[in-house]
Amino acid sequence: MSGAVFLEQLRRTWRGSLLWSLVVAGMGLYIVLLIPDSKLLKQYGDLLSSMPPFIINLAGGSGADAAFIATPQGFLAFGFFGSIMLVLSLYAVLAGLNITANDEDRGIMDVVLSLPLPRWRVVLEKFLAYSVSLIFILGISFVAIWLGIRSVSIFQISTVRLLEASVNIIPSTLLVMAFTAFVGSMVRRKNTAAAIAATFVAGSYFIDVIGLTAQVADPLRALSYFNYYDATGVMRAGLVPANVFGLLTVAVLMVAGAIWAFQYRDIGV
Repeated sequence: MSGAVFLEQLRRTWRGSLLWSLVVAGMGLYIVLLIPDSKLLKQYGDLLSSMPPFIINLAGGSGADAAFIATPQGFLAFGFFGSIMLVLSLYAVLAGLNITANDEDRGIMDVVLSLPLPRWRVVLEKFLAYSVSLIFILGISFVAIWLGIRSVSIFQISTVRLLEASVNIIPSTLLVMAFTAFVGSMVRRKNTAAAIAATFVAGSYFIDVIGLTAQVADPLRALSYFNYYDATGVMRAGLVPANVFGLLTVAVLMVAGAIWAFQYRDIGV
């Protein structure tokens, strides 16, 4: 039946998706509850202005200045959107491993492929199922943060900017998921695939931080998906279509590579 893998994957993972959504929403609400404390925002601004840029970038500031971080929009961009990408990169790695590597490691994939089911559908429908789960997680967190902001009337954050910042998370997360699925389809061992994916995430993060801090290393930022994520820039000026479509294009190519690799190799037992 068309879509059977997709629906089964959603059925198996909806509880985990709900838990992730509560965690992400809780992180966002925590930051929103801190925003009305004007003294805290000023202290943050004063503290960050005395720190070297490397520390601010390492904490998720992405080149933001202390004055912007001391505003409600900047504090939300720095405190939540600047750090949530690392959290959801972990989700993306775990989801990417679940597409093929984990089932192959457990011997479940042999049973799945014994069914009259083409291999490409296993990869594609599982990827789509986790993509829907990601949108669900971000949708819940967006509503929670929006309601939190609406309940505190002493400051205003544009709903459009909040929505754009939430949507901006999707391309980078899908890229990490697609990369992990590709690696998991290429190699036999789950632990090897996990290590490569973790190195990709950590390497991208530190390349972006170093590039922001040292001008001579700035060209290297083109290799990091965090450069195109740019949470602070999106909260300030909105989405950059070229970054969104660029990341999504690479993600699609990675999924195509995962399908190709999984189609033409023996499954480990």
